[in-house]
Amino acid sequence: MLDPVPRAITSATIKIAVWIVPVIFLVKLIEKEEPFSYLGLRHNFRKGLKWAGWVILILLFYSVINITVLKNDLDFQLDFHEWLNVVLLVGITEEIVFRGYLLRKLMDSYKFWIANTITSLLFVSIHFPIWIYKGLIEFPTILGTTVSIFVLSMIFGFIYKKSNSLWSVIIIHSLYNLIVLLFN
Repeated sequence: MLDPVPRAITSATIKIAVWIVPVIFLVKLIEKEEPFSYLGLRHNFRKGLKWAGWVILILLFYSVINITVLKNDLDFQLDFHEWLNVVLLVGITEEIVFRGYLLRKLMDSYKFWIANTITSLLFVSIHFPIWIYKGLIEFPTILGTTVSIFVLSMIFGFIYKKSNSLWSVIIIHSLYNLIVLLFN
């Protein structure tokens, strides 16, 4: 078995190869556009940061409530794999695929809310294999988790549409994942 750091780097490389590289090729070959611009990574950076800032304040408020009212403990013992693959890369890879490409592409054919709903259903569906692998499919907990991820995805889509910047949802998604890890 690989040591933790090479394992994390291998996992990160696979994520990039499976998620990001195909999207870049699709944008270049099918859309015939420059991928960073098409995906919303080159424009509205400041507007994206503004939206991310507001949501960060909400997530900080959520964290304070978790600590003070619910008496949940924070666990800062994150390893390199969690930092690289769960906090940093999941936000980047999933947002490039789901908001940057799929949502944008679906909005060519459907109204925003229909496109966002389809994207959110697909977003939820990609989480099932990891939930099954980790043994997290327990009724009724899985219903709440599924609804939470769906609603979160709908919010990500809305923020992406309003900010017209993928950076907003990448930052929010990564911070959300960090908070989930810290409170587990």
